[in-house]
Amino acid sequence: MVDSSKFQFEEGKSPLATLRDLLGGISQEDLARRLGVTVVTISRWERGVTPTTLTVPQAKALQRELKSIGMDIADLPDDLSKFHSSDPADRN
Repeated sequence: MVDSSKFQFEEGKSPLATLRDLLGGISQEDLARRLGVTVVTISRWERGVTPTTLTVPQAKALQRELKSIGMDIADLPDDLSKFHSSDPADRN
């Protein structure tokens, strides 16, 4: 399990890629299957090519995955493409 109170997403890395690592290093294909989307969609989301949009069933599936590692959807940044901190102190 992840201590979400201490967890921070890495600058410049997709939170979805980080999530895949936290889920045991699963592949984009595995995450796509679990969320009910295509591998191409996961790839585009991770690269920031298209915005991450989820249907209700997909959001519920994401919440289940997060819960399995002790996290909640509220622990994710609002943008699931490459993470850029809004805190100027994090940019140094």
